[in-house]
Parts: sequence; C-alpha cells; structure tokens
Amino acid sequence: PSASTPKPAAEPSQSPLNPKARKPPLVVPSHPPPKPSPPPQQEKKHDAAAAPAGEAVGRRLRVYWPLDDAWYEGTVDAYDGGSRRHRVKYDDGEEEEVDLVKEKFEWAAEEATPPPARKLRRLRRMSDTAKAKSPSVQEDEETGDSTEDEDWKKGAAPEDDSEEEVELDDEEEEVVAVSSRKGKSRNSLSTSASVSTLRSTSGLGSASSGSTLSKKRKQVDVGALDCAKKFSFQLANTPEKAEMKVPPSCDRRERILENAHLALTGDLSERFGSRQTEKFTFLGQGRKDAKGRRPGDPAYDPRTLFLPSQFLKNLTGGQRQWWEFKSQHMDKVLFFKMGKFYELYEMDAHVGAKELDLQYMKGDQPHCGFPEKNLAVNLEKLAQKGYRVLVVEQTETPDQLELRRRETGTKDKVVRREICAMVTKGTLTEGESLLANPDPSYILSVAESYPCSSTNSQDGHTIGVCIIDVSTSKFIIGQFQDDPERHVLCSILSEIRPVEIIKPAKMLSAETERALKNNTRDPLINGLLPSTEFWDAEKTIHAIEQYYSSSDNLTASRNTVGVQNNVGCLPDLLSELIEAGDRVYALSALGGSLFYLKQVLLDDKLLPCAEFEPLTCSGLINNMRKHMILDAAALENLEILENATGGLSGTLYEQLNHCVTGFGKRMLKRWIVRPLYDCKAIQQRQGAIAIFKGVGHECAMQFRKDLCRLPDMERLLAHLFSRCGENGRSKSVVLYEDTAKRLLKQFTAALRGCQQMFQACSSIRVLTGTEGSSLLNDLLSPGKGLPDVSSILDYFRDAFDWSEADHNGRIIPLEGCDPEYDATSCAIEEIESSLQEYLKEQRKLLKDSSVKYVNVGKDTYLIEVSESLRGSVPNDYELQSTKKGVCRYWTPEVKQLISELSKVATDKESILKGILQKLIHLFIEHHSKWRQLVSVAAEIDVLVSLSIAGDYFEGPTCCPTIRELCGPDDTPTFHARNLGHPIIRSDSLGKGSFVPNNINMGGPGNASFIVLTGPNMGGKSTLLRQVCLTIILAQIGADVPAENLELSLVDRIFVRMGARDHIMAGKSTFLVELMETASVLSSATKNSLVALDELGRGTSTSDGQAIAASVLDYLVQRVQCLGLFSTHYHKLAVEHEDDKVSLCHMACQVGTGEGGLEEVTFLYRLTAGSCPKSYGVNVARLAGIPASVLQRANEKSIDFEASYGKRCCATKDKAICTQEDNFTTIKDLFRVVKAGNHQGDQATSLSRIREVQMRARAQAMEA
Repeated sequence: PSASTPKPAAEPSQSPLNPKARKPPLVVPSHPPPKPSPPPQQEKKHDAAAAPAGEAVGRRLRVYWPLDDAWYEGTVDAYDGGSRRHRVKYDDGEEEEVDLVKEKFEWAAEEATPPPARKLRRLRRMSDTAKAKSPSVQEDEETGDSTEDEDWKKGAAPEDDSEEEVELDDEEEEVVAVSSRKGKSRNSLSTSASVSTLRSTSGLGSASSGSTLSKKRKQVDVGALDCAKKFSFQLANTPEKAEMKVPPSCDRRERILENAHLALTGDLSERFGSRQTEKFTFLGQGRKDAKGRRPGDPAYDPRTLFLPSQFLKNLTGGQRQWWEFKSQHMDKVLFFKMGKFYELYEMDAHVGAKELDLQYMKGDQPHCGFPEKNLAVNLEKLAQKGYRVLVVEQTETPDQLELRRRETGTKDKVVRREICAMVTKGTLTEGESLLANPDPSYILSVAESYPCSSTNSQDGHTIGVCIIDVSTSKFIIGQFQDDPERHVLCSILSEIRPVEIIKPAKMLSAETERALKNNTRDPLINGLLPSTEFWDAEKTIHAIEQYYSSSDNLTASRNTVGVQNNVGCLPDLLSELIEAGDRVYALSALGGSLFYLKQVLLDDKLLPCAEFEPLTCSGLINNMRKHMILDAAALENLEILENATGGLSGTLYEQLNHCVTGFGKRMLKRWIVRPLYDCKAIQQRQGAIAIFKGVGHECAMQFRKDLCRLPDMERLLAHLFSRCGENGRSKSVVLYEDTAKRLLKQFTAALRGCQQMFQACSSIRVLTGTEGSSLLNDLLSPGKGLPDVSSILDYFRDAFDWSEADHNGRIIPLEGCDPEYDATSCAIEEIESSLQEYLKEQRKLLKDSSVKYVNVGKDTYLIEVSESLRGSVPNDYELQSTKKGVCRYWTPEVKQLISELSKVATDKESILKGILQKLIHLFIEHHSKWRQLVSVAAEIDVLVSLSIAGDYFEGPTCCPTIRELCGPDDTPTFHARNLGHPIIRSDSLGKGSFVPNNINMGGPGNASFIVLTGPNMGGKSTLLRQVCLTIILAQIGADVPAENLELSLVDRIFVRMGARDHIMAGKSTFLVELMETASVLSSATKNSLVALDELGRGTSTSDGQAIAASVLDYLVQRVQCLGLFSTHYHKLAVEHEDDKVSLCHMACQVGTGEGGLEEVTFLYRLTAGSCPKSYGVNVARLAGIPASVLQRANEKSIDFEASYGKRCCATKDKAICTQEDNFTTIKDLFRVVKAGNHQGDQATSLSRIREVQMRARAQAMEA
C-alpha cells in the first residue's frame, strides 16, 4: 500500500517488527523536500497483473521503500504459488518475499545498475494541521498507538504527565529528543526503522511461517560496524582455552537484575510481570552464555548472554545495538545515552524505577530515563547500593551519521555508541558521598602461593595484595608471610573494609576465601581468569614497563612521586618490587588490579599521576619494625575504628577525630591503626603536640580556621589529574551539558585550596624555633617537607583572574600568560588600528568628519556616509545598504581588513577554548608538589587534632614517658597513676563517675602479669580495654588520661575478649576462642601486651580452668610479656600467686538484700588480692530474674561452694602438675587447633580437641 494511503484501523500497524506489515507508512512533513514521485500505484498493479507469475521470475525490478524514501533494484528469484509471493533478491545481497500486487515497484532494465544512494528522511511529530492531512496517523492516535512508535513508543510520556507536541529531530534510526518536559515527562527516543530506541520484543514472534522478511532494510553485522566498543575480559592475542567460573556473588547480583520484574506488584505486575517470560524465552530454561554454555557448565559465565539469531534478525538497529551491549554485561545496569537523556530499558528500567524513583513511560515495555545533568547523582545512588553501572555514551550525532553514510556508502541507521564508564562502589570518583564522607572505598586485589598439598597448607603462606583508593589515585602494594589462619590478611581486611575484591577465580585457598568472607561486609567480588586476566608477575612487569616507557607517559612518569630521572623508568616502589625478584605475588596482585582498572576504563586516568606506597601493616619496613601491630581481633574488640554495629559511637577514632579536613581524617585513621614503634618518632610527635597545646595554640586555631572550609583537596586534585587532556571521557562523546564550566570550577577550587594550604602551613613556620619542634622543622622547611610552590601559585595568579573566570565560565588569560593568545590580541589591535586609520583617511577624502563605521547584523565596519555625499564617493565604494539619510559602503581595503580580523579572531577563540586544558596541564606537571603539600597539611591537621583531643579526656592528662628495652635482661614495664579511660566519661555514665586506677606491671618489684578477678559487671573488661587503648594513644604520640604514665615500647597487642562463633564457617564459640588463643601463643613476644578476658568459658569448668592455667603458665614462664588475665576461676588465681603474677580484683561491697540475697555495690577500684566469688546471682537480680528463681540459685550456689571447698581441702597437699606438663598441653592445644582448621573431617577435629580436654582434666584432677 502507498505511504499516503489510509489503512483500516483493524489492520496491524506497519512496523519493522511486524512481518505482516513490513513497510510502515511514510509520515510526510508539512513542507516535504522535493523528491522523485513514485510511479502511479495503478500502473504498478497493472504491471504486476500483466506479468504472469512464472514469467516474472528472472526479471529485474525496482522496489520502493517508503521509510527509506528510496528505490532498491533486484531480481525476482522465485515464485511461491501457494502464498502468491515472489522472492526478490536485491543487488545488495538481501532477500525478501513480497506480494508484488501490493508493492510499489517498476520493471527495470535487464542490465544491473548500481543502487542509488539512499536519501535520509527526517520523521517528525506533526502539528495538528499536519496530522489532519494523514488519516493513518489520525486513526493510530485515536487508538493510542502511533505507527511511528510501534517498537519503543516514540513520543511516549509518563503515565500521569501531559507532554507538549515537539519535533523529534534526527535521522532514520536516531531521533534526538529536544523536548519540553513537565516534571519527569519527555519524549522517549524510539527505534522502528526511523528511531533508535529500544523496545525489543513487540511482534518478535509474529512472523508468518515461511516468511523471510527482514525487520529492517539491511541485516548489519554490529561487530563490523564498530558502533560499540567491545567490553570483555578477553585479552588480545590470548588463547581462549582457559575458562573461568564466575563467583557466586556475581551470579547472585546478576540474577537480582534479571528477576527485578518478579518483585513488581499491583498494576505494574499486571503490566510487566509476564513480559520477560513471554518475550525473552532465551532468558529462561534455554539460557546460554555468550559462548553457548548452559548454567550447568563449570565455565558458564552468567555475566553474558547468548542471543538467538532469529531474535537478532527481528530487531531494528537501535534495539540490536542495545542488546549487543546488554548481552555482554547482564550483571550491570545500562545507562544508554539517547540525545540529551540516559535511558533504561527492560530489566534495567525496573531497577531505575525502584532505586532512582524514575517514572515508567507509557507502553508495555519497561522504560524510564533521566536528563544528562543527573548522571553523576544517579550513578552514585546505584553504585552505593551495590550495583554495577555501565554508561554507554553517544559518540556520533545524526549529522555525523549522515555524513559517514554519504562518504563511506554504509547503510548504518544507528549512531555510534561506546562504553565510556563502568561505575561501582570502588570506582566512584565524584558525588555527594565523596564530599560528605572522607572514608575511602578501597579495592583489594589478592594473590597467594597456591598450596599443592594438605601438608603444605599448614605452613606459612605468601600473600600479595594491592589496595587501591580510586578517589585519590593511591596504590598500596605489598607481600607478606601469613599463618594458616590468615591473621595478617584479616588485620588488613578489618582495617580497610574493602568495598570490592579482585581475585583469581578458583585459585585462592579455602582459608584465604574464608578470611575474605568473614572479615568484609558484602563487597563486590570480581573473579578474573588466572594468568589471562589476573596477570602473573611476568605479564604485570611487561605491562607496567610498556606503559611507563611509552612516549605518551614519559612526562607523567618523570613527575610521579618516587620516580627516578631516567626516561621511561618506573616508580621507585615498582622498581624495587621487580628488582627484588621474590615479590611475584605482590606483582601479580598489582596485575589483577591493573587489568580490572583497564576494563573499567580507569587505567589511563589513574596511572599517570598514581601514588605508590609500600604496605606497612606488617610493621616491617626495610627489615626494621616501625609500627605496632594491631590484628583484626584487637581492632574489633577494642573498637578502634568502628563499634560492633559498624558505627563510630564509642570508638577511639571518634574520640581523637577533631580534624577539619577530609585528608586529615584519613591520615588520622592510618596513625591509629598503625601506632609507632620508634621512640624517636614518638617523641617528635609529642613535641609538636605540646607546642600546639602551649605557645602555638593560637597558630593552631588559625590553621584550623583557614582550612575548615576547604574541599577534600586530596580527592579534588586526584579527580583533576584524571580529567586532564586525554584522561577525560572520549572527545567524541556527544554532550549537551557544558562540562568545561564544571572543570573550570574544579580547577579554580584546586588553585584556591593549594594557596590556602600553603599560606596556612607557612603561617605555622614561626613555631619552628620553639623547643621540641624538630618534627615541625622537618615538615615546614621549604623544599624539604613543605614544597616551595609560591612561584607556581604566583604564575597562575598572574595568568588569569580566578573570580572572573568562575563568574564568566571561561578563562580570559592576562598578558604574558599565553604567547599565542597575546600575539593574536596584538594582531587584532593592529587590524583595528588600521581600520581606524583608514576611516580617518576616508573622512579627509570625503571632507566630512561625520563619516563613521557602523555594524548592521553580521556586517561590520560598514562606512556610513550621508546621502548628500552619495555622488562624491569613489568608484571602489560598494553599496551594502541604505537608511533614510545615509548610505553604507564597503571598500576593498575594508573587506581585506575585515577578512584578516575574522581570521585572527577565529584563531583567538580557538586559543581561548584550549587555554583551560593548557593551564591544567601546566598545573599537573607539578602534581608531586601538590600531593606533598596535601600531606604536610594533613599531618599538621592530625597533630592539632591530637592536641585538642587531650582536652576531652576526663581528669588529669600527661605526656607519657616511653623507653626502649636495653637488653635481654631488661623487662617490659607499664606504670600508670590515676589512669582514666580514653573514651568513657562520667557524663555518659548517668549518676556515677568513672573511677581511675593505679596499674603497675613489669619492672623492679612488680609482676609482669595481672590475674584479675571480681564480680560480674565489676569492670574487669573495661580495665583491660583501658590499658590497651592507653598504650595505643601513647605510641601514637598523644597525651593520655593519667597523672603519670611510664611504659616500654609494645610491638603488638593481643586481645581475646567476648564470646563469638562462626556458625557459617563451622566454628563453635569454644573453637574460635582456642584459635585466637593459639595465635597469641605462637606470635607473642617479650615486648607484646596480652589481654585475655575469661579464657576457657566456652567449655566445662574443669576443662576451661585447665586450659586457662596452661596458657597463663606459658605466657608467664616462656613468653614473659606484659599481660592482663581476667577470670572467674578463683582457684586459678590462688594457684598462680608468685613474683611474676599479681593477683588483683575489682573491689565491691556486699550487703544483704531482700530475701537474704546478696546485694553488690561495685566500687570499680583495682585492689590487690583475689575476690572470693563472682556474685553472679546479683547480676541475675539486676537483670530482673524472678525472686523464686534467684532464691533457688543462691541455695545451689552455696551447696556448690561447700562441695568445692571440701574437695580443695582434701587435695590441698597434692602436688600440682609441673610446668613442663602444662607446656606440653599447650603444644597439643596449638597443634590441634592448627590442624583442625585444615581438617576436612569435622568429627576428627572434635575428637582431637576432646583428647586435649581429657588430658587437661586429668591434670586438673591431679592438682
């Protein structure tokens, strides 16, 4: 049927997705461009009828395609008498079966002629007048279904918002909506043969049998078009033999995306609930990944999807493009750029509606979207909720598409698009969360030596890690030996809490996998193919050498922190790792992270200005211990960084955090989790803090005032570095928002921030002559600690007006900033001067001083002459326009000057457009100095914060005296007078007040270990935490809440506190307790502090007491470290009273209450001697246990104590077990726990533990 012929309403609308109505009618604009008129329909029908079916075979013809507004030549290849259809084979290779009686066609000459170039036609939504001229459009609008919108609902609007009539201005397959939106309303961009949007399923199954109709003009190989950048985890020149099973977590997240429609309710469920099952059968039972593997296959990859050829054949170009992207990234939400909007379709639309509060558009296809300006906000929202988001940008305009089609002859109908970003929790580089929350979102890459046998699995493992903070371009790389329980790895995980983990799939040991699972909080897991994707050391070395030796990165590498001066060299840390030769696992971890960054398009953004640091959590740098070790148990039990619920309330970090900058807060966290193990360094910090508390107090307050309004400079600089030049998004990306203005604001903010930091740090330089200011001298000495950036800042101040640039949104360089710009400005001035001189000459020539230049529209420098002088003007005057009383002329000289002026002005504008990038490049050349400036400002911010924190302690504070042990006979010490609590204050205790205590451990006349007893709730655990936190404070360099404190350096704090189990790991409370105790026994040194709270509570009294006694003996006699051992085993306390163990208890007063029950008043005072009992019934009373139960419990308690006392008297003179027997028991315990963690048979492990329990019980009975 003709494009202008109305069709009955009952007929299906003509759409590329409807085989029975293959060619949609052509919607004619109000003023169509001239075109060749198609031959009359009657003539064609007559020709078809006149040609017998058999005779038509072999003849050449031209068929008119109304949508393309073009004729295509071909040959009638065959005829089907049953369906009365001819098969036409076109000259471009495509075939279709058509009924010639119903088609526009004409017989062609027998010689084949090249097909004419297709003329593109813009399809527009018509005005009311135009619609009235098209009955087909009228009928479709009345039924609510536009023929143009058959595929993806072009012109669709939100259900509850009206939409203005607008034009969709684009080429055949790409319609860019330039529309007026009310609320969330807008034109949905569509793709039939005329629009490139996405409704992929309408009519997919409606093709009649035997029909080979194409759903668009030409079936195009998307891969050949290069319309989408391929985004896969397959390296070039890499054999595809190795396969990978994607981690279950990735599979789970991918299922959440695909099953989003199952969570719909109400009207939405009725509208979309069955769509996916009915339309996309390949997502159900017959699902395959991109390589055709089914879910049962071990190498099945749920991130990809196999698309059936018939499904692809039924798609339009835009639909196919979207599915090509989606099928390779089923685990991600696609933000698909369409003109000025990012669109979400199908399963992604459900996520957008649920998580972003976007509104579904009309139609039976899930579809929603948002404008370009909201990209950063919505990226951040989805990323923070754990989604992976793929940003697919438009890299070609419709005009560029048309030009490409004319130049290359391609028949592409869809503009090119590319993946320009893949955003997750760990790869966010901008957003409100980064401004509000200074905490880094770390990505952790892990590699390890894979054990070959169960025997080797019990030995130490080598683990390599690479920790990345994308927001600051920081890489922390290291390798360490870890024990079977992965305590070092667990410590790292507890400290950084990574939001993403990169690992070689199926290559990590069970113990490492368990550590990753138990010490993180639902991170994204990225399992990479070993060697191919998770590179080994050799591939990593090759990759980084290739990168840093490339010509594009020579400048960056020269200016990178810690880089040698040789051309093409590596950063110092990478060079050391390579030269060491045995750091293969650290390099492999780096390789895995580099591959991942490459896939998320961040490698080129981060590496040029990356900051590489060595891993220091092990406490060793250059074989010298520099930091105290706090393992995962210590960080969690002492609530150093976060409390049990993951918050900050009651943590040491909250108590000390008075920093005013985000980069200072991050440095403070690093200081807290890595206290110093160097007396000189600690004393330097103490001196600086003392200055800020004393003579430098005013300077410190002014410093805080100067920096309190600064943005997070560390992140801002890193973001600016990544946005420069080629590091930004592809230059071909089509953007409608002015991103240059935003970049300019970030640049000026960075300049102002650097200036403020430099001035604030310089103002403190007056304190460098103060006593005890050696650290401040090192920090603030120009060129040594504080970089000399004054001349650089002066250059940028003289280059342009920062305030004016912010106001105008562009940089106007001042004189001397840019020679090219200055040259063009001078050239313009000279030309303008020549024009003025020429004007003076014309005034003399015409003898009229009123002759002047005027501008009329785009015509400039018109010589305006009075009409009375019209007869006197020279012959070379060219009349351009007239006005009452005047005439306006150009002369050849003026035209020449105007031409020169226009050229120079164009050059000047071009220079202005590039001046921002040029200045940013100059700024980034000094990026190492800017980073050093941030580091100095952060350290001063932390020192000032620690000086302020002391004012928040309750009671007296002091600067602790710290000493190093002089020799093997020197004993560790801890002597505190009136020690308060670093965190607890009386105002948080209600009616009571905190009671300080004197604590003495080690040194002459003092036992090194305190065995602490006392009533339940008497304050034993609080005292243990109090001592541990005080030592951490002291070795950070801060003041402590005490009248006086003397201590020796502590290399590690072990804390075993509370009852915890790991049910999912198959570990009971008692087993967890024994495993932690085994770690203490195997790792503690003479310089360590051990704090054990109620060891042995997880089993029977006899077993627990025996194990506790053996552990205590081992620590006191063999390790000889400082320690506190709280217990309710009162017999244990009595038996260990000697010169190495001090018996103490938390004092209380006991009275008689109602019903004869004991009432205990807690005094919280550390007192010498053992407490006679624990008074557990008193705690039961406080908990509200019924009086009858309490009375019965009290009676039972008296009976048990009487029985226990008799047995004690009977065995009073029996010899106790020897220390060697105790040590043997400890060794057996250590062996069992160590072996049990690797034992596949749980029953065997339990039997071994029972064996040790029986031995411990026997020793206890003998005692």
